[in-house]
Amino acid sequence: MKNLIASLVVVSLLAAQAAAQNRSSYPSANQRTAAQRPTAGNQTSAARMQQRKPRPNSDSRVVPAGHISARPISTSQTIIEGGEYLHGGEYVEGEYIVDPPIEYSGGCDSCGGGGCNSCDIGASYCDSCNAPNRFCLCFPSHGWVHAEYLLWFQSGMRVPALVTTSPAGTARADAGVLGRSGTSVLYGATEDLMGSDAISGVRIRFGWWLSNFPCWGVEGEYTGLGDTTENFIAQSTGNPILARPFFNALDGRQDSELVAFPDVVSGTVGVSISSRFDGAAARFRKQFCGSSGCCFSQLACRSVPYSSRLDGTIGYRFWELAESIDIREQLQLLGNENGSFDILDHFDTRNLFNGVELGVLWQGRRGCWTADALMRLGIGNVNQLVTINGRTQTIENGVGNTFDQGFLVQETNSGSYSRDKFTMIPELGVNVGYQLTKRLRATLGWTSIYWGNVVRPGDQIDLDVNPNLLPPSVDPRVPLRPQFQFVETDYWVHGLSFGGEFRW
Repeated sequence: MKNLIASLVVVSLLAAQAAAQNRSSYPSANQRTAAQRPTAGNQTSAARMQQRKPRPNSDSRVVPAGHISARPISTSQTIIEGGEYLHGGEYVEGEYIVDPPIEYSGGCDSCGGGGCNSCDIGASYCDSCNAPNRFCLCFPSHGWVHAEYLLWFQSGMRVPALVTTSPAGTARADAGVLGRSGTSVLYGATEDLMGSDAISGVRIRFGWWLSNFPCWGVEGEYTGLGDTTENFIAQSTGNPILARPFFNALDGRQDSELVAFPDVVSGTVGVSISSRFDGAAARFRKQFCGSSGCCFSQLACRSVPYSSRLDGTIGYRFWELAESIDIREQLQLLGNENGSFDILDHFDTRNLFNGVELGVLWQGRRGCWTADALMRLGIGNVNQLVTINGRTQTIENGVGNTFDQGFLVQETNSGSYSRDKFTMIPELGVNVGYQLTKRLRATLGWTSIYWGNVVRPGDQIDLDVNPNLLPPSVDPRVPLRPQFQFVETDYWVHGLSFGGEFRW
């Protein structure tokens, strides 16, 4: 029995010794420091980090976060530890295994910066700041959506003098006539209509990076300003005097149509202007280069991460500018004459741009603060469409008639007109932002857009009128005025934007 017990003790001691030797060959999780962990090639962490440095002419690639697997470690795999941003923005925690082995490109250093390959895996970037639990401000992430409220201003519209007045006692022949003593313009004869009020709108940008095509992404955008209207109305029973001025093409002098004059006519005249601007775009986005690292912030009194990048975009751009002017008068004859008139002139313009858009976007970050700047140029075709129509309804001696002409709209200029022109639309924008959380950023920005070769309704109004063409028209029918011809101008819109960006 004693011999049996002794034998069992010896066997137990041998087994314990073998187990201890096996455990000593594999450090525990707490012992697996960067300096002690054995790699697939039996290299130290320092040697492995040396391999991570970018090589000058390396054709190697950045491994996206989508290539991470949780399979057992083999001799062809590399372990990444800790919470970090992979592929420039995807936040992960714990230990992950990258398969195949990482061959680090100089992506973050391609502009000559002294970055630490933060766009490759982000570990060195976060660790180098010596700040536990810091989230990385790297690019790019997998997807994003940026929604903004717009407070913009647009350029004014040129409109000729449409409504005039004269002081009481003015002779009928001089009432409301431009250039005569006492005549003043109530509406029109200015170049800044529709340009003084702020316009609210919205802009949404969204996109995602293509994991199968490193440094390439797709992006969509919608920009829309709310419908803007401006209204004017004047009404009189004869005093004050109201008139619509025009140039009498029949006898070659300034003249007017009376809207309200004592003992002759009473009436109402109104002008309504509307404007709408919106657009959309779909584009590819390519990261050209970037740099990242850490710096000391006097504001935060500690080390903070910084990064910058330069992207290019190419895609399709659409813009639309739709505007209209309606001039309506309702007249009632006084005295011995009996009759009423309802007259409408309608001028409508629409500009449709379709073309290629080229752009450059710079983004920089310092701690939680960010700055963006973009320049884009749309190159393509603008379709100019002008629609002019009118209507006159009369009731005289109880008999009603309707005509397809107004006052400034006659058969000589009514209709739809369209043509195509080549144009370019530059856009400039700047943004400052603050990172609220790992994925949410608040932004404040400014945008300016210039559009040449557009048609606006005020420019399409011809004040030259042949009174004999007014409905019901009489002979002689010459000269044929008013007439239509395309009149182009420039359009610009600019203003503030307030919004937020969410990345995932």
